[in-house]
Amino acid sequence: MHFNLSEERKMLKESCDRLLNDHYTQFKNHHEVSSSETGFNKKFWEECSEIGMLSALISPNFNGLGGTGEDIMIVFELIGKHLVVEPFLSSGILSITSLTHSKDIETSVLDEISSASKIYAFGHSEVDTRYDETYIKTKANYKNDAVFLTGQKSFVLNGDFADKIICTARFSGNDFDQNGFGLYEIDKSHCDIRSYNTIDGYRAAELKFSEIPAKELSKNSDAYNALLETLYAGAFALSAESIGAMQVCFNMTLEYLKTREQFGKRIGSFQALQHRMVDIMIEIEQAKSAVMLAAGTYEEDKNTKYKNISAAKNLVGRTGKLVAEECIQLHGGIAMTWEYNLHNYAKRLVMIDHLMGDSDHHLEQFKIYSNY
Repeated sequence: MHFNLSEERKMLKESCDRLLNDHYTQFKNHHEVSSSETGFNKKFWEECSEIGMLSALISPNFNGLGGTGEDIMIVFELIGKHLVVEPFLSSGILSITSLTHSKDIETSVLDEISSASKIYAFGHSEVDTRYDETYIKTKANYKNDAVFLTGQKSFVLNGDFADKIICTARFSGNDFDQNGFGLYEIDKSHCDIRSYNTIDGYRAAELKFSEIPAKELSKNSDAYNALLETLYAGAFALSAESIGAMQVCFNMTLEYLKTREQFGKRIGSFQALQHRMVDIMIEIEQAKSAVMLAAGTYEEDKNTKYKNISAAKNLVGRTGKLVAEECIQLHGGIAMTWEYNLHNYAKRLVMIDHLMGDSDHHLEQFKIYSNY
């Protein structure tokens, strides 16, 4: 399965690839950036904005340059290839999607994101949420014409250095109702924040707040639709990122087998290892085809879109784990040394499976949207 990219998209892909390759040319950059105070490089984030990586995630209806499945796949496959830790998922795809599906959103807000002048984060998960879309215990209290939020949010990616945070909160009904909740924008300065590094080198935060002022973005069915769009956009972006990371793991392992000598010959000459590499390549190509299908149907009806995204997320979740395990085993102990970059890709692949719904969750969602 192939995409015939337009000349504009080819130029975008090539320019982004060059920029990311120059910045992450050595694996130590990944460790240095991810362990820094902010968890990412603000100057480099602005450079990504200047070449259009953020605008490529936004529809032309909101002053963007893309926003299609192909555009998102191009950007996030490169993010996976170079292990980029800048907030493309949180301030990019999640915040942009939730804002563009909210009522009366001003394009100036999206301009601030695409220009990297403001960083947004998306907070939906709570302590017991798991992958239930509508399990929301954070409370929204309307007083006259104002709304105030009380509660906590868990695992808010880049929540410690975001200027604004978009979060879900419930104003009526029980914890699982599809109605009775809304999407709100809050200021980080009003929250108690505990930040930490994740195992794959990213930054997340736990937020607690009590009766803080908020701005309503959407509520009831509008909020539910916006939330679903946001979660599935995130799942699709992560699927594309996984493809980029898996391909690097494969290439690193292939190169290692061609150069590593044991028993007087290169280990890549052993047929058993060749067969394992072929199996890995087939699995990656199958996963890539699923992501391409999801990209090609990204603008279609919701059932088709969500079904194909769930199929892709399920497949990349299972394949990513397989690729990580196989590539580490084929390398041997060197794969898990700090100086060798493969372990960083392996950890990211495992983490991707657990973000925005794991492979088991998306198998169930695929069955639902396929009317099984």
